[in-house]
Amino acid sequence: MSENAEHDRVERARRSEPAAIGELYQRYWRAARAAAYGVTGDFSLAEDAASEAFCAALDSLAGLRDARRFGPWLRTIVIRTARRLKNAAAAQNTAGLRKEAGSHVHTPNTRLEQQELATLVQEAVRSLPEILREAISLFYFEGYSVEEAARFLDVPTGTVKRRLYDGRRRLHTAAQQIARGSKPMNAQRERILQQLREAAEEGLDSEAFYQMMRKATRSGPVPRDLLRDIMKRHLAARKTGAGPVFPPEKEDGIRQALARYHEPSERARDPNHPVGAVANAIRESLPAFKPWQVDVSKIDLDAVARRFYDSRAQALSYLLPPGFTEESSGSYITAQRSLLVQDQDGTVLTVSELMEKKATQEAFAKQMQEGSRLSEALGLVWKQPEPLELRAIEELLRGLAEKIVPGTAVRFVPRTEPRFRMALRMQLGNSPIPAATGGVLNRPSMLPEVTYVAGVTIHLEPWASARSGQVIGLAEGSPFPHFDANNQ
Repeated sequence: MSENAEHDRVERARRSEPAAIGELYQRYWRAARAAAYGVTGDFSLAEDAASEAFCAALDSLAGLRDARRFGPWLRTIVIRTARRLKNAAAAQNTAGLRKEAGSHVHTPNTRLEQQELATLVQEAVRSLPEILREAISLFYFEGYSVEEAARFLDVPTGTVKRRLYDGRRRLHTAAQQIARGSKPMNAQRERILQQLREAAEEGLDSEAFYQMMRKATRSGPVPRDLLRDIMKRHLAARKTGAGPVFPPEKEDGIRQALARYHEPSERARDPNHPVGAVANAIRESLPAFKPWQVDVSKIDLDAVARRFYDSRAQALSYLLPPGFTEESSGSYITAQRSLLVQDQDGTVLTVSELMEKKATQEAFAKQMQEGSRLSEALGLVWKQPEPLELRAIEELLRGLAEKIVPGTAVRFVPRTEPRFRMALRMQLGNSPIPAATGGVLNRPSMLPEVTYVAGVTIHLEPWASARSGQVIGLAEGSPFPHFDANNQ
């Protein structure tokens, strides 16, 4: 980092330029939190100290004599703040008293305000055009340098720099709105969400609802509360009393379908088959990932069905490894099968990619029926208290490819997926089947607040093809061949 660039950055921050403040935050937040952690030994307290110190530093920028020494100056403020908070916490623990209103530790209200601010910033970024949003997200949130982002996006570095400049310029207005206390949410997105509510009244299988879902997901993840309320309202007529939700014959069919999805096929278990061999090689290359498997026989289908639209996270908790909701780090790998769709032009897509591509619900449903395919897959999921970046996920997959299929061309494409903050699609060689899909997940509600989660599905067929020299295709069909969405 050049001293001149640092001086320019601080001077612009003194003039309250949001882009400059964002650059300072991006460059120094982790260092500030690390310095605070060195004093407190407590991650939550370190986050509080770093946050408070950063705000104090920005408020006191006028008093910084040498604009080239922002980093050392900030560190001094961080350490002083961390010591004060640590002493306050120690005094509180000794006295056995509750934190009083005058304490410097964040109250629930200030935490809510921080969460709301983070949400507003995310909404402002999502309101950018896609090519600008990608550049801003990769550079400021996902740990990519300009050169790495250019390689990832397959564009010249000058193009990335221009997109970053344009994105920062557009975010300037949103930052001014935040400073005034008003929401920067894109007015068009608010209209789309309202239209989605109205379209739902025509039925969840209506063309109007399909079109609005396509629009809504293109403008950013659809709020969970909105989807939950829509689904609860439309399923109210299906609610049952104390009796079972599913008759025995229906429950058997669902359980068989779940087993088909959550349990590997015979070829994936066979170490002599290219698919089974590459699955074992990947597991051996990822020793930090603990193996686990969903036990379909222990799933309480009635409980899942009854809780699904009241607490979707709790209803689907059976999909999480043991102890995953605890406040600790963990990495897990599971064998499963994944649904992909082969389109008429030969491309192989995820369901969300197909939805983006098909202009009508009829075309989407027709291709789902004709093109559904099952991929042998390994599911990776890991969580940690430190921020996760898309760049780290790309590096993990690149390193895996170098070990498993050395010499094979690797390509990554950024993706927008509803469940992910930022996602990617990995391609190996000329295979139309994605080698991996996934990214940094939006934090599930049942996890501790300071938790970051990543999820990746590794589709084994491209890996097996590249490693064996044979063409390994997908299996025809769906995990739920007998599950009629109109007759649940």
